[in-house]
Amino acid sequence: MSHLPSLRALATLEAVVRTGNIVAAADELCVTPGAISKQLGQLQEAIDEPLFEKGHRLRPTTLATELAQAIGAGLQQIRGGWDAASEKGQQRVVTLAANATLSVHWIMPRLVDAEVAAGGRAIRVSALHTTDDWQQAQFDIAILRNAWRPEGWQQREIGVERLTLLARPDCAEMLRRTGPAGLQTQTVFVADTRSGELESWIEVAGIERPPAIRSTPHFYIAAQAAMAGQGCIIAPPLVLADLIEQGRLAAPFPEIVAQGATLTAVFDADRCKTAFVEKLLQALFREF
Repeated sequence: MSHLPSLRALATLEAVVRTGNIVAAADELCVTPGAISKQLGQLQEAIDEPLFEKGHRLRPTTLATELAQAIGAGLQQIRGGWDAASEKGQQRVVTLAANATLSVHWIMPRLVDAEVAAGGRAIRVSALHTTDDWQQAQFDIAILRNAWRPEGWQQREIGVERLTLLARPDCAEMLRRTGPAGLQTQTVFVADTRSGELESWIEVAGIERPPAIRSTPHFYIAAQAAMAGQGCIIAPPLVLADLIEQGRLAAPFPEIVAQGATLTAVFDADRCKTAFVEKLLQALFREF
């Protein structure tokens, strides 16, 4: 039994017989006419039978016609199998991991439009806490606020959080009247997962450290306390834009801004195509 030629050589014969034209076959296969002629020569040598009638370079023999038909049927089956496999791959749900506050207040409200912009692929959001073991979590894409990066993954910087003081609107209005110094009479909630942010802001504001500071294990707890009127928080207003638009939080000094963490997207290129991730990130974080 002779050695089976390459799929490229067989596809070349099928294209030439079907189109009846070397140039047309070359265009279809994205090769040069010279490459087509070379493949046909190697194929005819391998089969040791004429594929085209003598004196008629493009008139296939009965053998070549039958072989081309068989190859065409095989290629069609291969294409069908590939299309089915690709469709299953596109149907697989992509898991996007992010911190709980970013997930709830920023990503989820924009997720439906982002799915459409990224081609309609289903996306599941996994809201993790900073203190969770991210290295053991299962996800395809993650939005990180820390320095850890999964080995071998690609990364894209999204932007830098800009921090300001937020409080319930009535408290914010009172602070506007007193100025930043009025924070000395207020309780300020700080999250253990966002250390140093209060210090950065009061340095920019040029005020003393407030005496009443209460710690919470997670940022979303501090945000809930602020919405309940129990105190103020230092936070990225862009991330909490939905709460500001709803009138649940307000920024008394929007001009006093400190720099926060850098948000970086990481993704497994073996499971998510780069073009898909780029479209998704652009749709989700355009305003960043």
